Amino acid sequence: MARYEIPRGPGAGAVMDSKSVLKGALTVVRQTLKARGFAAKGTRFHRRTESGNTEILSFQKSVKSTSSEVLLTINYGVYSACVGTKLGDDPSASLHVEEAHWRKRLRESGREKWLLVKATDSVNECAKAILSALDGVLLELHAHAENEQLRDTWLAGQSPGIGRMQRLLFLAILVKQLGPADRLRDVVAELRQLVSGSVHAGLVDRQLKMAGIQGQ
Repeated sequence: MARYEIPRGPGAGAVMDSKSVLKGALTVVRQTLKARGFAAKGTRFHRRTESGNTEILSFQKSVKSTSSEVLLTINYGVYSACVGTKLGDDPSASLHVEEAHWRKRLRESGREKWLLVKATDSVNECAKAILSALDGVLLELHAHAENEQLRDTWLAGQSPGIGRMQRLLFLAILVKQLGPADRLRDVVAELRQLVSGSVHAGLVDRQLKMAGIQGQ
């Protein structure tokens, strides 16, 4: 990705706590993300793709944060307009990462990663650390932004941020729309077998009918 331009922060000698440092850094991050096509609402950001899907990311502070140190992580995901429309989602769902059909949290070496922001950090140092972490996040979002990419991920059995039942349901919808047609029956059969006899069976049946998938 291109090198970031970091605006100058508060003057030397300014006294700040960790939350003030983070607030200043997120102002820089907001400017960078908006320049890359993201719209902002508080600490949440979203960007529409050409197909109508939405890339979403949000910043989350740990409850363990104090005035001297803040722990920050990044939640991110992709909302499929096709899946959401077929399931009758409210349009606002596409703006919330917890409603994304593919979603993750910042990780490093297989573990959740939290960025440490100290009151002694400068706004510029903090902004650089967040933007550096965003490099990988934006690459992952781009790699899963379109329905074909989501379908291939779910066909491979991967389901970041969602359970197996959701993966199979979302996959059935995309396979119905995109193919391969010969996989739809197997996906639906696996889904029905998974929920057979459970409290979810009726819900799944209704959702499949909403999506126009019947008799599989």
